[in-house]
Amino acid sequence: MLHKLDPYTTYIDPETKKKFEQDVKGNFTGIGIQIRKDANTDQLLVVTPIKGSPAYKAGLQAGDLITHIIREKDSDDKPLPDGEKEVETKGLSLTKAVKMILGTKGSDVTLRVIRDGKDKPFEVTIQRGKVFVESVVGPTRKADDSWEWMIDPKSKIAYIRLTNFAEYSAQDMENAVKEIVGQGVKGLILDLRNNPGGRLDAAIKITDLFIDDGLIVRIKPRVGREARYSGRSQGSQLGFPMVCLINGNSASGSEILSAALQDHDRAVIMGERSYGKGTVQNIQDYEEGEIKLTTASFWRPNGKNINKYAAEKDFKAAGVNDPNQWGISPDKEIKITAKDREDLFEAQRNAEIIEPKDKRGKLTKSDFKDKQLDAAVKFLRGQIEMASRVPGAGGE
Repeated sequence: MLHKLDPYTTYIDPETKKKFEQDVKGNFTGIGIQIRKDANTDQLLVVTPIKGSPAYKAGLQAGDLITHIIREKDSDDKPLPDGEKEVETKGLSLTKAVKMILGTKGSDVTLRVIRDGKDKPFEVTIQRGKVFVESVVGPTRKADDSWEWMIDPKSKIAYIRLTNFAEYSAQDMENAVKEIVGQGVKGLILDLRNNPGGRLDAAIKITDLFIDDGLIVRIKPRVGREARYSGRSQGSQLGFPMVCLINGNSASGSEILSAALQDHDRAVIMGERSYGKGTVQNIQDYEEGEIKLTTASFWRPNGKNINKYAAEKDFKAAGVNDPNQWGISPDKEIKITAKDREDLFEAQRNAEIIEPKDKRGKLTKSDFKDKQLDAAVKFLRGQIEMASRVPGAGGE
């Protein structure tokens, strides 16, 4: 039914719908751990607890092995027969394990855990609750597991990575920026690499934080009048140079933000060309799932459409082929290999892991050299050095 429409109009099955809702909302009800199957034991391995979650407060740690899931009721809060109350995780699929650990707010689940350094397994009973997923992250964590934003403390260069545009992303970004301004930030790296987008309102609010007044984005619907979203001077953070990192997986909201930063000359865009998704989807319930239907396109402040597929169609109709008319072209292109992309994804994932205090730097040790990030730091150091030589710009 949807085959002849654009690539972003699609049906979302019930399981994918739940994951999609979690990503957009930035929160869910559960205990708050990332897990995967351990290759050696086939049991559940705790990749990391989520900061502030019930699992984090209960003391679960990265590297813990969950051998058994013990509960009185199922995920719908219905009583379980005795034979199903305790389930071994060996041989249990990851999907089933996640469903068993999730449940209603206020209900309990008990996990039997093996931890390196402990003589025997122990049990942890956790009350399920609201879990807020971090979408605004820094380069490293402090001793209390909050984010250390300064990637170069000497030069006062901060680094903030936005993983997606969720419900609380704009507020979290504002809090992070207030913190670095209070620390005397002189340069900021905003990392949007591998950010697939999310909520339009979050993208607009975050863009407004970094630009003065002026157009942020235009939304053109299939039918009806276009909507224009503009920034306000009040609350804008303009007192430091910025680099915005993007790559081929920076899409949608990431492109709204990076395009506005580029068109307003607020940031130097570095990395690779963005994905080229310049469309807006309206979500409608359909049986147990949803249909994402493309209803509009968004256009950057300079008047160009970001969408790759629309641009290609226009080029063919006009008999031209201009590769600079879709997506976001970086001001400074820094090419990387396929291996670099894989290593970047792993490094970003590892940066979010909350390591046990006695294993800091051991679980996520990597030799990955981030060439794009290194170039951004080098560029900002140069900008800060130049500014220090200008009379009245803070230099001596």
